[in-house]
Amino acid sequence: MHNLIVSARAYVKRLASFALQIIINPDEFFRSMPKTGGVQESLVYVLLTVWLDVMLIAIETLIKHGLGTNNLAILLGSLIILPLIGVILSFFIGGVFYVAWSFMGSKENYVTSYRCMAYMHVLVPITISLSFVPYLGLLGIVWWFYLMVVATKIVHDLPIKHALIVFGSISAIAGLIYYISVSSAIETKEHLQEFSEELQRMPSKSRW
Repeated sequence: MHNLIVSARAYVKRLASFALQIIINPDEFFRSMPKTGGVQESLVYVLLTVWLDVMLIAIETLIKHGLGTNNLAILLGSLIILPLIGVILSFFIGGVFYVAWSFMGSKENYVTSYRCMAYMHVLVPITISLSFVPYLGLLGIVWWFYLMVVATKIVHDLPIKHALIVFGSISAIAGLIYYISVSSAIETKEHLQEFSEELQRMPSKSRW
């Protein structure tokens, strides 16, 4: 049992080092990333980062709304359901990236594309953390775009101009959607606050 725990810790530590390296030195990370060997390790990486995503969203909910019985039940359910959904979606998203890179001329296989996608998932919890401050999550989208350009050049050995067009367009659309959603949320909050203040200013009716 002790050996199993030690092995699990070493495995998680190894995955954590991947996250740190792709943040600090993505060029070196993608140069040293194995292109073959299956998707098991990168799949576990996705699973762990989705768990982190759920915890960060829970913290944001706690800060904004407090921790109620319903919120706690939703959190516990999300820790089970969302990672499973994330794993399933990762295969689909990996396939989309594979098609995109193949369309640009890449000769790499699906496993390579999946690994690139999986290890970039570290940006999701970072973007969620940045999003605690309105509009700051846009930095996460810009960061993702940069990593896609690096992966295109180093892993897939393709000209940067292809990545700039394809992934630049995706980033622009994602950024626009994010900006609109944040603006709408802020606007709605302001309107609700104004409505609440109006209600407070209204004279209360006397009861007989």
